[in-house]
Amino acid sequence: MKHYFFALLFIIGFSSAVMAQGEPQPIQINSQTIIKDPQGNKVAFNVFMSLMDSKEWTIEPKADANGEQYIQLIKLSEAEQSTMVAMQSQEEKKFNGNTVPYYNFIDRDGNVIKTDNTKGKVVVFNFWFASCPPCIAEIPELNEVYEKYKNNDNIVFAAITFEKEEKIVKFQNKYNLKYPIVGQEGSFSQKITRGAYPTNVIIKRDGSIQEYISGGMTGIGTQIEAAIEAALN
Repeated sequence: MKHYFFALLFIIGFSSAVMAQGEPQPIQINSQTIIKDPQGNKVAFNVFMSLMDSKEWTIEPKADANGEQYIQLIKLSEAEQSTMVAMQSQEEKKFNGNTVPYYNFIDRDGNVIKTDNTKGKVVVFNFWFASCPPCIAEIPELNEVYEKYKNNDNIVFAAITFEKEEKIVKFQNKYNLKYPIVGQEGSFSQKITRGAYPTNVIIKRDGSIQEYISGGMTGIGTQIEAAIEAALN
């Protein structure tokens, strides 16, 4: 069984994959997933999140004698840790400087957000879905960034999801994401994220990508803010 180098990229199984030694393989992890440490003990999801954030661990899907599936945590060697970090960095660098595909959205407040009317502005996209734990975890930091820049007419924010309105309403009532939300945009989300959530993309005034940030991580707000400032200059 091949190990999955996993850097907090939460995947929807029908459309995406994480990398397993260079080969895409489908996998889905959420708060209901059974996760075990090397000694066979069950690991709480919040503990799992912390371990994965350290980039010192990888995972391997397994099944016990009764056929029950679970995720096995495996400690990475120093060489493997370096490989995982390099893979993520290379993937993100592919996008930096590229032009974002044409977009034409209407957010839940009725505002039109499209390539044509955002020219000359910095655009900040957040891609998420409702049952994605790291998408939820980064909301406080996203909200801080939004509050800081929401009155700047040169910056446009949008939180884009494939979710339908009913699920978005429940999500908002519980978590209060302050970015303007664009729902039912699975096609565009897939083009940009390739199935990795959360993904944050900061677009420069000329339409090229200033920074592409995939995977939940501590300090995401600081990273987005730095990218916004760089894109404004």
